[in-house]
Amino acid sequence: MTLLSICIPTRNRQIYAMSAVRELLTSQRQDFEVVLADNSDDAAPLAQFAKEYADPRLKLLPPQDEVLSMRANWERIVPETSGEWISYIGDDDYLDPELCEVIRVSKKSVPNMDALTWGRLYFVWPEARTAPEVTKMPNGSHLIGIKKEDMIRKLFFWEDASDRPKCPFGVYHGAVKRTVLEDIRTTFSGQYFSHQIVDYDNICRTLMVASSFVYFERPMSVFGACKASNTMGLRDAKAAKTVTEIFRREMDGTIEASNFPFPIELGITAQIGHVIESFKQEQGIEINAWEDNFIKACARNCESQHDRKLFEAQKDGYRKAIIEWKGKDALSAFDPKYKYRPDIPPFIGFNDNELSLDMGIGDAASAAEFYGILDTMMFPVHLLEGRLS
Repeated sequence: MTLLSICIPTRNRQIYAMSAVRELLTSQRQDFEVVLADNSDDAAPLAQFAKEYADPRLKLLPPQDEVLSMRANWERIVPETSGEWISYIGDDDYLDPELCEVIRVSKKSVPNMDALTWGRLYFVWPEARTAPEVTKMPNGSHLIGIKKEDMIRKLFFWEDASDRPKCPFGVYHGAVKRTVLEDIRTTFSGQYFSHQIVDYDNICRTLMVASSFVYFERPMSVFGACKASNTMGLRDAKAAKTVTEIFRREMDGTIEASNFPFPIELGITAQIGHVIESFKQEQGIEINAWEDNFIKACARNCESQHDRKLFEAQKDGYRKAIIEWKGKDALSAFDPKYKYRPDIPPFIGFNDNELSLDMGIGDAASAAEFYGILDTMMFPVHLLEGRLS
């Protein structure tokens, strides 16, 4: 039986997709599958790759006659999967198939578990780095039950948010039971994914439908950022413009929520704000006392800038949007400070149960190689069941 379906939607980044799949299929496990949804202009590279591998655990969905939106490419994957649990990653990311073991052990401890997530690793591919970078590796290894009401406050009220809500439960770098996705489809719009920003759209819907949430402190996947990735739009102003233009041109719906005057070009906080507001408006959800938390998250979005001019431009953009939205009095919660200090070397070492280290460790050339190196330093997954017994 297939326990886990690892889903990889991709468009014109065949080299990265092949890197991820190639490493996934080195696993000896037979209880997972990889479903690769190719939305590229040229179908040949991945078709030839799949033919050469001829691994029954790999299923390739070829491009359609027309380019699909990101949402539609994600949407078509679920009916093609056979796993009890489903997880999505980007084509420049990586996920450890040993997640199957985490799911198996977690189900023993929490039989009704229907949403699982884990610690995060981040990797900028070497060709996308302009300078040395530091990454953080969480060092915990416990399974923790999470209350649904706590996640509702984190997501919809932006409680304790950074530049985004601290609610990681969804199919993207998380795993949900197939039954949850089917409930999402039947409960809401007849679709698995509705908003154009699919990851946070799914978080909203998973949080409403799922009932039992488990967090595994140990990282099981890597968020990658290659030169052509959407993530680079959060790091590079020029890339952001190009990414947004392509995204709008290929989308099959709207991004912006009504009466929420934050241009998505402002940054990640504005973008997620539109996803959550769109979901609330769609479902007729009205809540109060979240606005200040959101405005503070906008300030933190500004503070992540390393370029002073971009910081000032982003600050001015958010300021204008806040005034239009809630008036000048709302600016009392908006006080971003430019914090980047290039003269202070980044911290390397252990602090607050995280290990900060050079992203170039071991000269890793891919997200999979990076995970393989850090995996040797983390709690062995095969010991998890013994810890809980």
